[in-house]
Amino acid sequence: MFKIAAALVLFSAPLQAASFQLDAVTVKDVTAAEFALPEAQEPETALDKSGVLTSLHLMPQALKSRLISYAKTEAEFAEFTAMWNPILQAAGMVVGEVTYKADIQMGIVNYTSPKGLVLRRLIADKLNYDALNPTEMHNLKTSMEAALEKNGLPVKASFYVKSDALRPTFVLYYVTRGDENDDHEKQMRILKKGEDIDYDLLETAGVNIIRRDNSFTMLYIGKELGFKSKVATDEAAAAQKLEEYRKFLVENDKEFLGSRTHKLTEPFTVGETTYNYLLNMYFYQ
Repeated sequence: MFKIAAALVLFSAPLQAASFQLDAVTVKDVTAAEFALPEAQEPETALDKSGVLTSLHLMPQALKSRLISYAKTEAEFAEFTAMWNPILQAAGMVVGEVTYKADIQMGIVNYTSPKGLVLRRLIADKLNYDALNPTEMHNLKTSMEAALEKNGLPVKASFYVKSDALRPTFVLYYVTRGDENDDHEKQMRILKKGEDIDYDLLETAGVNIIRRDNSFTMLYIGKELGFKSKVATDEAAAAQKLEEYRKFLVENDKEFLGSRTHKLTEPFTVGETTYNYLLNMYFYQ
């Protein structure tokens, strides 16, 4: 189970959040098509809880207390605000300053909430599902919406997405309580770092696991999880690396959750050193 490439672990960055999120996908350079609504739906319904997005400028990033659209023209941004301002208002937000920056083809809608709430986004593209099976996608989407509602994160908009930039997928927009550091917000997130996940360790640590997608992909709700792997020659070396990394986490105000040391099924050698163990460490950002 625990096979590992030397370059992947030895030369990885020292501290990364398990972000993954496709919320970081840049849609600025993607050619947008049109916003398609299901024929069976009235427009106002499609703008709320159902619909198909084929124009990525209508699928904003949700950062801090603002929505960001990579609209290429003012006309596209006008289309965006006509769609999203009512969604924000229905979610209890007060729309504030609205600006379009033609030089960088980006529009921004700022908003406030008397209750300190914010809108957040999750794109399901990283999860394991048959993108050509509408029923499977629908069932996954429905289960994720139900999990958000159950955990006090009401869904305010959700859309299927058809774009050359992504495989067939869907996106959920939901409300949570904002924090100056969004890593600390209660959000639906995906942990996918390429290594098998120690599910039992995370459950014991109190992580709210929503879906064990596969051995290395997990859907959960909560603060941003961090994950770091290190290889070691023996268990003593792994323990030493764990001690050093825990100090590093303390110095950087990260909350350590737990660790697990695995014996590699296929040890590997770099130079004169043979690595026999894999150390997995989990923490909150």
